[in-house]
Amino acid sequence: MSNPWRKLLCAVQFDASTKATVEMAREIAQAGGATVIFFHVVPVPMESLGQPLMVEPLSGAEEDARRRLNAIADEIPLMSHEIQVVSGDPASSIVDAAIANNADLIVMATHGRSGLGHFFLGSVAEQVVREAPIPVMTVKFASPKHRLLSESVLLS
Repeated sequence: MSNPWRKLLCAVQFDASTKATVEMAREIAQAGGATVIFFHVVPVPMESLGQPLMVEPLSGAEEDARRRLNAIADEIPLMSHEIQVVSGDPASSIVDAAIANNADLIVMATHGRSGLGHFFLGSVAEQVVREAPIPVMTVKFASPKHRLLSESVLLS
């Protein structure tokens, strides 16, 4: 059976999950000679939705993200890759980019939030999995808990 993945959309967040997410995309791409689209969304602040938006700060953030994605791409040996950066809602932007680029697979991190963290922050990965018309590979990345939250503390 040949590799069904010809084009991967690798959603990069520039956090502790980046290395694992990029490595997973690289392994899948190298197994079948796929193109990787390194993709980042500059989130638009909620208070700016429906209001006039200053474009200059967003273009600076987009340019910085492009520079960072190029640095990531330069560090790993891939035959074919693209860099794309947009501003907007992360989940819908990832799904829209996958469709627009005819991607076969989305690779992205999930932080495994639960409880109040999940309630207030939601899950971009969960929304992408629900809405994407193609398979989504989530790379689970649990952020380390603060020491005081994970150990007993004796106060005197």
